[in-house]
Amino acid sequence: MANRSYLYTTSFAPDTDTARTPADRVSGISEWPYAIPLVFRILVSADPRPCRSLIWNDGPDPTAITGRCGPGIIRLEQFLARIDHPALGSWADDAIAFLRAHTEPDGHFVLECAEIFAMDDAPVGEQYTREIQALSELDTEIDATLARLAPTKPNFWQRVFKPSQESLEAPIRELGLGYWSDTLYCDLDNRS
Repeated sequence: MANRSYLYTTSFAPDTDTARTPADRVSGISEWPYAIPLVFRILVSADPRPCRSLIWNDGPDPTAITGRCGPGIIRLEQFLARIDHPALGSWADDAIAFLRAHTEPDGHFVLECAEIFAMDDAPVGEQYTREIQALSELDTEIDATLARLAPTKPNFWQRVFKPSQESLEAPIRELGLGYWSDTLYCDLDNRS
């Protein structure tokens, strides 16, 4: 089994100690093996706050991050609109359509990172603190990613041997696009 980062949406503020009601819901959005992709981080970057895990009950310390859905989706739309890459195609539109259909503007995203943090030797609390800090500096990473995705003049070998569609799409997939699903490995719909 791959260690994954998980992205959920909730109808309640997960960073509070308020008891959940039967009307509160948690739904899957996406999962990613062995990393926390940029798209997940952009989505939780709108007013990010620490929260306890919805998956793991290992302790009182936060290992998840929550952010507001509406502003997170707007920030992702702005990022996707700036991508100049020949393989982007409908990936951006598909992502925004899925997110708008599966979230509420006043809902929250929850990014579960514990499995990713467990792969590193550094203490989980230290990694969590670094991840929260990185969210405050996300614009620098976004600009570097956009520069890396900008088209370049093909070299001789790229002109002779045309790249496959899969290799053209690889940089877009690495952002965390294309893997939207409300069914994740850790299903939280029935947890209280």
